Amino acid sequence: MIERIIVLGGKGGVGKSTISAATAVALSDMLPDKKILLISFDIAHNISDLFTREVGDRLTRLTDNLWGIEPDPNVYAEEYTKEFHDKMRALMKRTPIVGQIPQIKKFIDTTMTADSIPLALKNSMFFQKILDADSSIYRDKHVEAIDFDIVVADFPPTGNMITLFEIPEDQIRVLLKYSLNFFNSIRGAVKKFQSTMIKPIAKLLSPVSGEDTRREIGKEVFKMLHDMEERGTRISELIHKKGSLRLVTIAEKPSFEEIKRARDLSEKYITLDGVHINMLTPEKSAKKCEYCGKMHDLQHKYMSEIKQEFDYLKIWESHKLQDEPIGLDGLRRLAREVYGDVNVDDIINPKK
Repeated sequence: MIERIIVLGGKGGVGKSTISAATAVALSDMLPDKKILLISFDIAHNISDLFTREVGDRLTRLTDNLWGIEPDPNVYAEEYTKEFHDKMRALMKRTPIVGQIPQIKKFIDTTMTADSIPLALKNSMFFQKILDADSSIYRDKHVEAIDFDIVVADFPPTGNMITLFEIPEDQIRVLLKYSLNFFNSIRGAVKKFQSTMIKPIAKLLSPVSGEDTRREIGKEVFKMLHDMEERGTRISELIHKKGSLRLVTIAEKPSFEEIKRARDLSEKYITLDGVHINMLTPEKSAKKCEYCGKMHDLQHKYMSEIKQEFDYLKIWESHKLQDEPIGLDGLRRLAREVYGDVNVDDIINPKK
């Protein structure tokens, strides 16, 4: 049973992935009896780079109790939507007119595929299955299913992050819109044939054999949509109850403005618990060169504004490390820089 879902969001290039990875490593060290999952939803996955080992779209053990995954949305969408596509294709092919035109049947087969599903919907489908402890996420069927206690999710920049939050609640609307657009494409294709098929049209509009089968397929599609809606509701409630959003920023204006927008847009979906101010210039470095000093002064200005804007939240600060936070040792150094010597509950349930 998932106890906490920690979501890291913010503008691209501010260190969301490294903060996410460092947080996951810190929790795995501090909670050896808990199962932790680190998952990346950014298009430019880099969990593999951070841990210096291949992760990819299969659950990969990183420590005794920490797993990572960089899901390929196309792979999982193909797997998770195959049944829905098969049913919809069968239903459309049995529709009068469409079912009798080979060219349209071919159009359906080649167009209604996982590739045509929006990326955010693909990612959301996978995230829902992870949070719902669905065993079908295991590409290797011999691998025993894992019920994760804590999920640390590296989310994409704000626009796509909000879409990931929205889709569980609006998934049926998205799918129906997708299906409607597809039907409209078919209708447009059918019109091309109407001028040469005036006489056959009347015959095709009459009742055809297989109507009972079509009705049964329709019921199966409806049940799939109903089950998907129930899962979406369940996942939305889980994110509301167990979700904890932390926004990562650097002390510069564009990133500061981004986390303000992210706060306003996400408040209906998940609780915002804290802000990470990342990659600050150490004061000792600021004294060594004019450029570093200017950067330090600029960062101090925006750091003050961030603290004033988010004074009701927990705020973490981390300086830019001399060595890259790569590998378990590097990520542990970053975790110490971010969190210091704190109780694990201060990370899971941060308080100002």
